[in-house]
Amino acid sequence: LLIDSLPSPCRHGFVPFPEGHTCDCFLKLYLSTYSNSSEDNADSILVAMATVEEKYPEVLHDSSKMKAILSYFLSEGTDFILNGNDDAARITAAVIVMWEECIASNVNKTKAGVQLQKLMEMVNADDHTLVSFFRKRITCSCLDKKYKEVKSIKKMGLCNNKKCPLGGKVERSKMVYCTRCSVAYYCSRDCQEAAWSDHREVCKKRAEQNAKFEQEMRIRDQNSM
Repeated sequence: LLIDSLPSPCRHGFVPFPEGHTCDCFLKLYLSTYSNSSEDNADSILVAMATVEEKYPEVLHDSSKMKAILSYFLSEGTDFILNGNDDAARITAAVIVMWEECIASNVNKTKAGVQLQKLMEMVNADDHTLVSFFRKRITCSCLDKKYKEVKSIKKMGLCNNKKCPLGGKVERSKMVYCTRCSVAYYCSRDCQEAAWSDHREVCKKRAEQNAKFEQEMRIRDQNSM
């Protein structure tokens, strides 16, 4: 793992792991699995995640280790931005999003499930969204200058309608979402209606998942009284 070859003198909060440390092994396995994939896309991220989850399930339930691992990706992504490699930064941001989603859903139990649309939005993120994502997570001010350069760019989201007439991208503040499942976003109600046949089954399963989660939360709250 080339953790000593970061081009920036600042590691943005990342502290390198000793050789052979569990976190070091976790990262090496993830990176090697991902690099062996044929493309840089969401599917490759999910395959690499599944591989390390199977090999090191105990790491996922150790909040301190996962925080340290995420700090590696935050450091890498920040350097990608500073060096003008925004596409690599987007993929790195998508990795972080998926780990954060998995931790919240499977470990901390603070949400019903993983939102894959968040991953896709980071893969296609505009510069404002991308820089903001890393800037609010790192411990240094290395992205402050870059943020001033991109903060005027409108933040864009992805419409969940595959046949969206706008090409799928829309200003995030103008998006609407499915009130039943709360995970699918659209550029308009027309696009939401047009995509319903594709979304129906996913929506049903996620709504049931949300209801189950809310019931479990109520029981947990009652037992804690």
